[in-house]
Formats: sequence, structure tokens, C-alpha cells
Amino acid sequence: MLMSSILWLIAGLVIGAAAARFYSVRQFNQNKLQVELEESKTQLQNYRTEVSDHLETTQRLMSQLQDNYEQIVRHMASTKMTLVDKAPVQRPTHLNYLSTDTAEHIRKSLGQIDERRRKQVSHAQQPLDYAGHSSGLMKTFPTEKNSGN
Repeated sequence: MLMSSILWLIAGLVIGAAAARFYSVRQFNQNKLQVELEESKTQLQNYRTEVSDHLETTQRLMSQLQDNYEQIVRHMASTKMTLVDKAPVQRPTHLNYLSTDTAEHIRKSLGQIDERRRKQVSHAQQPLDYAGHSSGLMKTFPTEKNSGN
């Protein structure tokens, strides 16, 4: 009887250890999933915050852009009124910055340049893209023939 009690005690200990191990592994996995769930929720909340901040910044910048555009339109309208609607100032169409002698000398020299260009010699034949004989590395030398017997 003592022996059977010891066997039952050992069997109970083995079964209890196995059950505790199974329960602790299950609990560990459940805790691990809980931690992952919390991390995912935190990441999602951070992402939502970033998107919200981005949209607010974009809205603010677009509003500033619209205000700047309106300022440009107003500025263009006001400067148009002051610049375009005024009577134009009459400016002389022919301004002579050079003396009469210098201007005459330049006109004559321009005419001479045109004449020189017209007098260029025209070639009767186009130049060849190759030489008529071998030259450079491709040059061949006459070979000496042995006058044998």
C-alpha cells in the first residue's frame, strides 16, 4: 500500500508538472499576444497622429499659399494701374552713343568684312575623305626581291 501511494504521488506530481507547464506556456503566449496588441495600438495611434499633423500642416500651408496668391494679384493690379495706365514717356528712337566719325568708320568696316566674305575662293571639287596612297601606319614599303640563281 505504501508503494502504491508513492506511485500515485509521483504520478500526481508528473501530471501536475505537465499541467503547470502547459498552463504557463499558454499564459506566456497570451501575455506575448497582449504585448503585441498594445504595441500595435500604440503604433496605430502614432500613425494617426502623424497623419493628422501632416494634414493640418498641409491645410495651413495651402491657406498661406492662397493668401500669398491674393496678395500677388492685388499687387499686380495696383502696379498695373500705376505703370500701364500712365501715359508713356516719349523716348527718342535714335540714340547716338558714338561720335559721327566713329559710327561712319564702323559702317565702312562692316561693308569691307562682307566683301571679304564674298570673295572667298570656292572649291571646284570636294576634298576626299582618304589619301590617294598609303600613309602612316598603313604605309607599305616595296619589298626587295632576291634575284636568285
